[in-house]
Amino acid sequence: MAEEKGNATDWVTMKIDPYIFEELGVRDPEQIKLETKIMKKVRQVKKELKTDPKNLEKLNELATYYMDGGNYEDAIKILKQVISRDTKNARGYKLLGTAYSLFNHEEEAIRELNRAVELTPDDIEIHFNLGGVYMLLEYFPSAVQSFKRVIELDPTDIMGYANLAAAYDIQMMYEEEIMVLKKVLMFSPEDKELRSALSTTYFNANHHDEALNAALCVVEIDEKDPQAYCNLGSCYAVKGMVDQAVGAFKKASEIDPEYNLPHTNLGSLYATLGRLESAIREFKTATSLNSNDALGWYNLYNCYKEVNRLEDAEEAYRTYEKLMKNMDADATAAANEPTEGENPSNIPGGVSQTGGYSGGGDMSGNAPGMETLAED
Repeated sequence: MAEEKGNATDWVTMKIDPYIFEELGVRDPEQIKLETKIMKKVRQVKKELKTDPKNLEKLNELATYYMDGGNYEDAIKILKQVISRDTKNARGYKLLGTAYSLFNHEEEAIRELNRAVELTPDDIEIHFNLGGVYMLLEYFPSAVQSFKRVIELDPTDIMGYANLAAAYDIQMMYEEEIMVLKKVLMFSPEDKELRSALSTTYFNANHHDEALNAALCVVEIDEKDPQAYCNLGSCYAVKGMVDQAVGAFKKASEIDPEYNLPHTNLGSLYATLGRLESAIREFKTATSLNSNDALGWYNLYNCYKEVNRLEDAEEAYRTYEKLMKNMDADATAAANEPTEGENPSNIPGGVSQTGGYSGGGDMSGNAPGMETLAED
């Protein structure tokens, strides 16, 4: 029988990773669609403003579309017009503060967002965005107050709790962070990232039994996560449960053979046990899988030095030193990189929709400190 064609079920639509387009040197069609949609909306609002040029809500709307398209400079100009015409326009101040933040003008962002708070003290989005700017400027106590206000206004706001925990974490206020994470996990007990963050915080606070229990919960939630097994191995290791730690690190490698961190952690464990040749083998594997693994190169240098392989030690240290210099240069370049034209993933003036922290980064990598268990 001839095969029928043309039915809707004959085709499967796949979402292509945007990075593929970057590698091919062409633009992502989805991004082009988004930009086209924004341009159409900009034209429509401008047309409406021709007949009603004093409509402040339309000006706010136009500024929002400019922000969606990464045109922060024009958004700021429009929003300045709004607040000059209406000094009580809370939305104008909120959007202006957000635009300043996205344009890397943090001090101005704080000024305008605080004005917005004065006008609408119960607006959750303003407090969330203000907390994010405080985080960017490393005003962590102020960030804490902003995120506390978020969860006062909405006791079920998971991202408010997550950001509050992050602000406590940076200040090494681990007991306060633990309380926040335990509370938010009451609303979302199966949240892997938050559970992992709780394990990490217990670990940093030297509550190793609790850290281990939380790490076991993470593995139960997602038994295919190599990072979860790395953290579990670190918890076993600090409790002296060497066999279990080795097993956890090896399990992480089985799940993802190309992942370097299990080898770095296992090498650190072997080094603390005096098994230097085994440690060297693991660090060599780690650095072969990821040549930018600075910790792996540094630990490899220490192990080579301990076994008197001085030429190898010198070469490993040179590589480590080069990586650190490159990291410093990259950090400097990133700090000076203009953001004009970027398309933010968060809705301007709104709470993050991406699972990210308001000050940057996201919860998926929320395991600081676990991978460096036994580097000395």
